[in-house]
Amino acid sequence: MAYFRPKEYCQPSNIAEFFDLLSKYQAKARIIAGGTDLLVQKPFGTECLIDISGLGLSYIKKTDSGIHIGATTKVVALENSPLLAQNPFAVLSEAAHAMAGPTVRNMATIGGNICNASPAADLPIALMVLNASVEIMGPGASRSLPIGEFFVNVNKTALKDDEFVLEIRIPRSPRSAGTSFLKLRRHQTAVDLALVNTAVSVEKTGNICDNVKIALGAVAKTAIYAIEAQKYLIGRKLDPEVIKSAAKIASDESQPINDIRGSADYRRRMVEVLVRRAIETCTRRCQLWEN
Repeated sequence: MAYFRPKEYCQPSNIAEFFDLLSKYQAKARIIAGGTDLLVQKPFGTECLIDISGLGLSYIKKTDSGIHIGATTKVVALENSPLLAQNPFAVLSEAAHAMAGPTVRNMATIGGNICNASPAADLPIALMVLNASVEIMGPGASRSLPIGEFFVNVNKTALKDDEFVLEIRIPRSPRSAGTSFLKLRRHQTAVDLALVNTAVSVEKTGNICDNVKIALGAVAKTAIYAIEAQKYLIGRKLDPEVIKSAAKIASDESQPINDIRGSADYRRRMVEVLVRRAIETCTRRCQLWEN
């Protein structure tokens, strides 16, 4: 039997110290902040836990370019942030509220949630419809990736072995945009993972769709955009039949599997239901801001 028995626990006080530790332990190190995923997975071969909670990366800041969120910011802070309660960023607050239960939300971090790269995670799809980017730091340089390009497979990200997530940046968006997050669980308990989840953002003029983002979770190897459904909606009047057709297109784009939690066919049908409802909600929220 494989045991999870790290020999070292380190809490660096600055970035330089962090990279020294990462260089020393390399693949035998695991970065930890909240630990809610790591302590479930218990990866074999871990010798050192590097706790980055002391690096000053817990913040939600409004800047001229948008909102910056530090990697170790707790999910509960996203849920309760006054900044994220404002349109259109509320989709992230809604996703945070839907994630797990209060105990987990008080420990889990936004960086840990996206780095775990679960296809069923809630925060990534909300960030995707907000056009967020991931700021990545390595020992010699930093780089930025659109959140949609950060996920490459189940529990696999674009991070290199010597890199870590510094912060997430959400660009300024039209205040008139409407956003929505919806989640279907197998059991309606707070701790249950999504069978299907979706996040949507809509911008419109009158009743004509100018821009739209539709992100889907738990229906492919990674969180995905419903690209064809997005294309279909641009320039169309957002009436019930158009919205229904877009939801069906999104369902056809999904790539779910059969597992013990639900069948692929059921997930596809639920994608159609959730996307339709989310677009309808976005449309109503746009109208509220227009008025």
